[in-house]
Amino acid sequence: FCERDKFLQVELIKARTADGVTLDGALRRPVDGMVNDYPFGVVIMHHGVGGNFYTANFFDDLADRFLAKGCAVIRANNRGHDLAYNAAPPHNRLGAAFEILDDCRADWFAWLDSANEHGFERACLWAHSLGAVKNIYFLAREKDSRISHALASSPPCFSPSTFLARANGYLFETAMQEAKRLEDNGRTDIIFPIEVPTVAMMTAGTFFDKYGADERYNILNLLPDIETPLFLTLGGLEGVQTDHPSAFAFEGMADRLSELAEGKNNTTFKLIEDADHFYRGQSESLWLAA
Repeated sequence: FCERDKFLQVELIKARTADGVTLDGALRRPVDGMVNDYPFGVVIMHHGVGGNFYTANFFDDLADRFLAKGCAVIRANNRGHDLAYNAAPPHNRLGAAFEILDDCRADWFAWLDSANEHGFERACLWAHSLGAVKNIYFLAREKDSRISHALASSPPCFSPSTFLARANGYLFETAMQEAKRLEDNGRTDIIFPIEVPTVAMMTAGTFFDKYGADERYNILNLLPDIETPLFLTLGGLEGVQTDHPSAFAFEGMADRLSELAEGKNNTTFKLIEDADHFYRGQSESLWLAA
């Protein structure tokens, strides 16, 4: 027995979306009798692209810290978990390669409903990477009084106009041309590899949903519409290597987010020095900032 064992009791739970997707997750409650001083009873943690609730290591230490403070934690799958999987009709195939980001709204509502069913009236939402983009998109498009606070760590900026304007913008244009070729041949369901703005595999349909010319998921356009208290973070190492694919989505973002947060009373931004995209070795700094 060790001190950490008292936080290891896990209840596997499910959430069902309004459009019929069943999502799995895990609920951990603090030890009975612990006082929770937060204005929410549970933190719902959402993974990034292709992640899932049981291997999203970004949240491992953070979940333990919330539990030690008397706050419950839900680690949640959204429909973009793993690369691809078979889902119940009418969806058939889902996963990171097939997802449409707008559908995250149904996932977020489903997990808020599930939290209510397990006795939590107020929740904090913390999401990482693509999950952070979804968090921002949900908060900008939906208003839900059950959300007390929100955090978004390392959300990439999806701005194809910015990608194409870069000196090496041809790398993104190459991916866009391949997606267009598949679309023109009626094969928007075929998975193909891309290198920028991130190394991934996805269908042409998912590519154009994420990186469409309308910039629907550009967080810089979405953040002004959020009313929920929001804490944004980036790692100090993100986007600094301009020849690296990740620079497409993170270069210059620290300055942009800092400027935006200064103009909004409900938004705070913190650059976590020496942190990479997964905040390896910097979890303590991230926690203290949050």
